Amino acid sequence: RSMSAQNRYKRSHSAMNTNPVVPSFKLKDGKVDGGGTYCEDPLELTPKIGMTGELMVWVVDELDSEPEKASLGKVEGILDLMPCRVGGSGFNSNGKVYDWLDKGATQVVVTYVPANLGFLDGVPKNRLALLLSLSSSCSPDKLVLEDGKPLQEAIDEAAYYADAVMIQFETATSEESPLNRPVVEKVKATLPKGMRMSILDGAHTPDDVAWTDSIGMESILCSKMQNDSIPLHQALGACLVSDRPDGLIPTVVVDEDLVSLGLCYSNLESVKEAVVRQVGVYWSRTRGLWIKGLTSGATQDLLRIDLDCDRDAMRFVVRQSGVGFCHMEQMSCFGDDHGTLGALMRTLIDRKQSAPAGSYTKRLFDDEALLKSKLLEECEELLAATDKKEVAWETADVLYFAFAACARNEVNLAQVQRNLARKALRVRRRPGNAKPAGWKPGDPSPDGDATAAK
Repeated sequence: RSMSAQNRYKRSHSAMNTNPVVPSFKLKDGKVDGGGTYCEDPLELTPKIGMTGELMVWVVDELDSEPEKASLGKVEGILDLMPCRVGGSGFNSNGKVYDWLDKGATQVVVTYVPANLGFLDGVPKNRLALLLSLSSSCSPDKLVLEDGKPLQEAIDEAAYYADAVMIQFETATSEESPLNRPVVEKVKATLPKGMRMSILDGAHTPDDVAWTDSIGMESILCSKMQNDSIPLHQALGACLVSDRPDGLIPTVVVDEDLVSLGLCYSNLESVKEAVVRQVGVYWSRTRGLWIKGLTSGATQDLLRIDLDCDRDAMRFVVRQSGVGFCHMEQMSCFGDDHGTLGALMRTLIDRKQSAPAGSYTKRLFDDEALLKSKLLEECEELLAATDKKEVAWETADVLYFAFAACARNEVNLAQVQRNLARKALRVRRRPGNAKPAGWKPGDPSPDGDATAAK
């Protein structure tokens, strides 16, 4: 029995390679607002619904209130976990928008207010989206906002500040009402070339999600996913297509460092089980539903599901445990991954938990002064290196001791990579002046509050 992928829409070659689905929720006083199937704790909810690789979070508290501070604190916690877009009425000044882009938000969504967007001057256009509310009376021949302003005028103004727009309809229609596809197509046709478009809670069915994806639009699912009318697994499954006789979807399995572990197959049933259980679940061509590690103990935590550009293949990003993914008791079906950063970090974490007798790494964990001395020593040797071979050798030593410091403090490679990603998203740069001798955490920064050119 095989629940095959049956997406009936062919994805246009001109469609941008967007996420088909971006799960979303509202924060109020630091808690998830709206009830439904979601828990109140946003940090608990994030890994459960964030399997598409990105979230959209709305802060709906009163401006500059204590509840808003609580919500924004939670947003920072979410950014520690995964990529996240942010929006809400509080993002109404140049400083606030820049602050959140510097904190690592992938995008800030600003509500469109006619002739009141000057505060966005200078903000990178590719990191902004403007939220446009369409009138419920819109037709393909009459596209207007809820205040009666012609949509084309709003698009022309928005395009000056942002590379993306998000649309929503003025009032939510009943669950039985279909998405007004002719209106959506006409709106998309008004956009200047290269401008991206997403729709907030406009999809009413998984088929709507598949259709919007086929024309290169993202579905931002807030209440529709929260009330379980469009579960995540159905939204993803609707976008998949297979040209195989058995309807299966090739699924590349990789670790957190994106190193390939093996090739599996999936169908709609296995995708559902994988999302619901948050573990690696696949479809065996001989045994049917296959929960990885159920008998061997080599289980997988499912972190993310990526769909390829044609929607006929997937990539599962997992945290592999036990002896590895391969039935040959090795991490990868393609052989051992000695020399990768992921392998080094896994070895160090394993040493912290069960080091063999005489382990030097265990000695580093037990002797903080030794670890500090060795890390400083290797950094100095790296700076003193002159030829390429010597630089590479000393860099390897620095990485070993730096990763040992991570493992000692129970920090894994994914957390390090997440911080690198956030730093890369900064739009304001500090001068990067050296700290003076004797400087310690808590002392004033040598950079002060200055920022380099944006």
